[in-house]
Amino acid sequence: MPTKDQQVKHVVEGMALGVLAQGVEAVSSAKLNLELAFNHAWRGWAPATRFPSIAGSRIDPGNLFWIGLNKSEGRQGTRAAWRSGRWWEPYVTYEDWTVDECLELHADERASVQDWQDLGRLFVSRFGPEEVRRVS
Repeated sequence: MPTKDQQVKHVVEGMALGVLAQGVEAVSSAKLNLELAFNHAWRGWAPATRFPSIAGSRIDPGNLFWIGLNKSEGRQGTRAAWRSGRWWEPYVTYEDWTVDECLELHADERASVQDWQDLGRLFVSRFGPEEVRRVS
């Protein structure tokens, strides 16, 4: 069974890919909005129970996601990560790889490509138009 940190890392990476798959290049960096958007998406995402260290945690899942975001950019061996600043910007870390290729590699028995796309869609849906930057 993967550790809590491994599960959070996997979800943070999957969320980055799921958000990119929505044509979104950045979301607001406001902590409360991020946590609320994640909690909304997490509650509506069927595979969430396959990540028991997050789903069953006494710590708010949105806060675990926030902590994972903050560790994201410095992690090694990930297919996608998040860059922080005024915005949280998901990006693919593998040179010359597409989002779809990374999603295929990231998908496993816990969550399919479609599952990660659904999580990204649910997450992005909670942000207002001024809180999302879409690919032009």
